[in-house]
Amino acid sequence: MRSIFLFSLMALLMWGCNPSQKLLNNRMYDAAIRKSVKKIKKKQKDKEVNVLKEAYRLANTENNERIAFLRKEGRPENWEEIFLIYSQMANRQTLVRTLRENILSRIGYVFVDYDQEIIASKQKAAEYLYAHALKLLEKTGDKMAARQAWEELQKVKTYYPSFKDIDSKINEARAAGMNYVIFEMKNGTPVPLPPDFEVELTKISLQELDQKWIMFDVKKVEARYYDYKILVNMKVIDVSPEGVKEVHYAEEKEVADGYEYELDANGNVKKDSLGNDIKKPKYKKISCNVVETQLHKAARISGSVDFLNLITGQLIKSEPVVSESFFDYAWANATGDLNALKPETKEKLKLKPGGFPPDFDMLFQNGQILKGMVKDIIWRNKGLFLN
Repeated sequence: MRSIFLFSLMALLMWGCNPSQKLLNNRMYDAAIRKSVKKIKKKQKDKEVNVLKEAYRLANTENNERIAFLRKEGRPENWEEIFLIYSQMANRQTLVRTLRENILSRIGYVFVDYDQEIIASKQKAAEYLYAHALKLLEKTGDKMAARQAWEELQKVKTYYPSFKDIDSKINEARAAGMNYVIFEMKNGTPVPLPPDFEVELTKISLQELDQKWIMFDVKKVEARYYDYKILVNMKVIDVSPEGVKEVHYAEEKEVADGYEYELDANGNVKKDSLGNDIKKPKYKKISCNVVETQLHKAARISGSVDFLNLITGQLIKSEPVVSESFFDYAWANATGDLNALKPETKEKLKLKPGGFPPDFDMLFQNGQILKGMVKDIIWRNKGLFLN
């Protein structure tokens, strides 16, 4: 019970503490400053002014101590952090300066001109990042180094958009860090494919799969060295025989056929409450004989989507792929009372006798199905090309 009481007391104290004070206690000085400034602008409160005074002092003290350490350490890579800290201090000062003069005097505000320090540290940071990026680019074939160089050059560009030859170096780093993937297909069967089959399959749009460091090509680009290959390897191409089946069946229906009188147990015609004869509908069964001719043909392509590392010559992964297309067509002839037929059967009577599509047309249709399946497989496995 005592532990529960203590926990409840602590929770009550925490909830009772104002948000800016809690941020200050947790050493989240800038968040505390923003919260206090906002509240002070709405309504001046002594406790918020006190929080602001302490948070502002501690934040600047912490920043100045960190800058002193980084300068003393003397490492050129420290200039970026020094620049960011000075920028943070300047932004903090600008925020606090929006308060009234009487508040500024209460917190002991003294204006500090950070401009020269910001300019100098930004220049030194840009010089270091640029020089370091060039060293990384000297590591020929090291894609990770090239990608790091690209990131550092991007930072330089945010500091100085026209810094030296920054754009050409960014393009160089991007090209060196990119993984290029070529898409190809192979017919490993003795069955010839339609002339435009390969052309149509390679029209697969892979550009939407491009990522920051992965680029897909469906046609080889001259003088481009590819890191990976996606090979659609067709191992079985099969077109079924043309199947013709004749089906005989009859359809029946009951239809109204006039009416008859309703009789009582003595054989007399029944009367309703008004004295009229009671009649009921009479039905008869009609039928119609149907001869339906059904055509069926199927095409099937099976194989695999292989992911290969062209640098090592290794097969990274292989996924099976099977695509099928079907041709089904039917027409019918009927003898008898056509009113007995179902609506779908009547539609078949309107169709003309037909023939089968050529094998190449079936395979071409299959290629459209295959294209979508291959794209899905590539999408699921695009992470294979990130190294």
